[in-house]
Amino acid sequence: MAGQHPGKAKHELSLKQQIDYIRRFGEAWPLRGVAVVCALVMIAGFCAFLVSSQESVKVLLLFVSGVSGLLALAIGTQVSGLQRAARATRTGRRVRGVINLVVDRSDSENVLITGEMQEGSAVWTLHFGRPFGWTPQTGAWPCEMVLISDEPVPALVLMEHGLLLPTRKSQKNLGRRS
Repeated sequence: MAGQHPGKAKHELSLKQQIDYIRRFGEAWPLRGVAVVCALVMIAGFCAFLVSSQESVKVLLLFVSGVSGLLALAIGTQVSGLQRAARATRTGRRVRGVINLVVDRSDSENVLITGEMQEGSAVWTLHFGRPFGWTPQTGAWPCEMVLISDEPVPALVLMEHGLLLPTRKSQKNLGRRS
């Protein structure tokens, strides 16, 4: 399967567009600031909830606080991965190889994407977040894995048609794959 290309639908982004997207949201867009604002709205809404005497206002304040808190949490958990990936589009140690990718679509809500890639005498077992701008396929694909010196896991995997962002669940195992 190596050398074949995953199918590309009309609505999918080119590799260059995906890189631009990662850079825009990982470097320039103030996501951390948005997360902080959402957290402050959550705190203010909860404080107002505690002092409010009207039940309908309390319900609204609790709703706003909950949504703001969830949004702050969602942004906060994704920002570091986007920032690492944006940095990896410009710098980092690049390892060329073949990734054995498995895309499990048995649950359409939570697509599971994993892969294994050899690096010297070690094998990386990689877990990826949901990609944006393209749809990866199961198979053995040529790629470039980007490692940043101060990070324990690869920051980015570049394939011909798209980018994959490894999660912190990824790990390096000594010894060759079977």
